[in-house]
Amino acid sequence: MKWLIKAIDTMALILYRISGLLLVMMMFSVVADVAARSLFAMTEGAVDLTFVGGIELVKYGLLFAMLFAFPHTVDKGQIVVDLFTHKMPASQLRWFDGFYTFCFGVFGALLCWRFLEAAEASRMSGELTQDLLLPLAPMYLVSAIALAVLALRGFSCGILELMGKKEVTA
Repeated sequence: MKWLIKAIDTMALILYRISGLLLVMMMFSVVADVAARSLFAMTEGAVDLTFVGGIELVKYGLLFAMLFAFPHTVDKGQIVVDLFTHKMPASQLRWFDGFYTFCFGVFGALLCWRFLEAAEASRMSGELTQDLLLPLAPMYLVSAIALAVLALRGFSCGILELMGKKEVTA
């Protein structure tokens, strides 16, 4: 069982690091797009280095950056309002925290299922992105994989918290 939890945690960490790279790539994409548009405006159209799909690159980059970051942060990224929990006994707080994290696993599983359905529907219809004309089915499948890791990590962390084998995050 420990190897399974370690494998899930490793996958979540890898996705988290990819998420950071995607954020940096988004930043460079925005800077390049703004610089190209500024150069185009300054030269009154003589130098045209603008590119189509800059907004789409950022849009899907943000989608993947967020979905890839969720699995790693599911057990430590919640904001707990101490007003409601500061007087709870440690055992009750552990159950509260574990149930909450387990529910994130359920949420991830439901979103994964929905993205798998969307991937199949877009594959059958041949749906493409608006500017770059990339097929949406593979993007939905990658999203579903990230959400499956979120579901697995939410379930594993939630169960460990409920069993008292993981530290309480509050």
